[in-house]
Amino acid sequence: MKKESRFVGEDRFINKTTKILYMDKNRKKVVTTKSRFRIKYIIAPLVILWAIGYIGYKIGRRILTDNLIKNNSVHIKAVIIDDKNFLGNQNVDPEFSYSYQFKVNGKDYTNNAHNISLKIGDSVEVEFVKDWPFLNRPLHPID
Repeated sequence: MKKESRFVGEDRFINKTTKILYMDKNRKKVVTTKSRFRIKYIIAPLVILWAIGYIGYKIGRRILTDNLIKNNSVHIKAVIIDDKNFLGNQNVDPEFSYSYQFKVNGKDYTNNAHNISLKIGDSVEVEFVKDWPFLNRPLHPID
């Protein structure tokens, strides 16, 4: 029985999935590579791009909101509603704050009140951008 060889020229057929690494005098050493599609080379960069995009979105929205509210804000009273926003890393007895809701031009807008002492039905003062009410924040958050 003939021993299987890993060198070109020793009666071994080399298919298209092999790759020549380097030459050694008269022989060419080859290493076979798999021609399968590797999904991890696609998913890992997508996850990294998603994470960078999400962080960029959050930072960009905060900067945009701060600048627009500083120059063109409207103040309004909002009411605390039964929509809980849980604070992270609290497994046993998680703390939460409720959301507030206000109405502009017949449309409801909701956001986190960032104050765990507020209860349902309380009112809170909110500022928002005159032309874009979805960009809003509470005036006195206690987070």
